[in-house]
Amino acid sequence: MPIDQDFMKQPVTGEHKGHKIRGEVKPPEKLGIHGTHVGVDHDLCEGDGICISVCPVGVFEWVGSPGHPKSDKKSDPVNEPECIFCRACEAQCPVTAIKITEI
Repeated sequence: MPIDQDFMKQPVTGEHKGHKIRGEVKPPEKLGIHGTHVGVDHDLCEGDGICISVCPVGVFEWVGSPGHPKSDKKSDPVNEPECIFCRACEAQCPVTAIKITEI
């Protein structure tokens, strides 16, 4: 199941490295959706890093997620303001955990 296309309607439940977190957060199993116009569902992310490698402007960095059932690291949109909306990350994510929203 892909990231919720309407994730921006979910309540903000926290912040992390300058971006908002939406949805349920109960570590280590539930980590929510990180970001605003670059949303990464940390519950879907399998930590393969393709988004990090295809992003031409370095939006993503690794963040640890020890104990999460899918992976012990996640791609985090810590440089979200740098996004140029090319959508390479969204297109390449094998589990559709990323949604780019031009706001």
